[in-house]
Amino acid sequence: MRDARDRPAPLARSLVGAVATEALGRDLGRAVASGDLLALRGELGTGKTTLVRGLVAGLGGDPGRVASPTFVLHRVYRGGRLTLHHVDLFRLGTEVDLALFALDDLLDGGAVVVEWAELADLDPYRPVRIHLEAPSPDVRIATIEATAPARLRDAFSSRAAST
Repeated sequence: MRDARDRPAPLARSLVGAVATEALGRDLGRAVASGDLLALRGELGTGKTTLVRGLVAGLGGDPGRVASPTFVLHRVYRGGRLTLHHVDLFRLGTEVDLALFALDDLLDGGAVVVEWAELADLDPYRPVRIHLEAPSPDVRIATIEATAPARLRDAFSSRAAST
């Protein structure tokens, strides 16, 4: 039986400024595949929507269309190599019924990114968890779990993401 010491460690990145957070999203967007669910965690202002803007750009979509879905709950970005569904659970709280979003259907036709993912049990969808922290106003620390698919770990670790 494996204990915690045998598990691979998550990967972390220090990001200086919104440009670096968006660049990380762009790198991840180039590696995202249909059926991927990215589960974003982080306090207000840590760059979750900025990361999504980069994801859309990396998929070949228009990053200028990206806005926080806090009040509409679900935004759809088409026009890239696959459709990205952007879901925000903040206003729904911990009582969220994920059936509202029909995630299985969304994942069949594209990828899904969920902000405030810690508010719901996404485990049945095998999410890739990404955590964003803001230790200072211009610095973000992004962490991706070690169990993420290799293509996403590689994209996360790419040289461009550290700029």
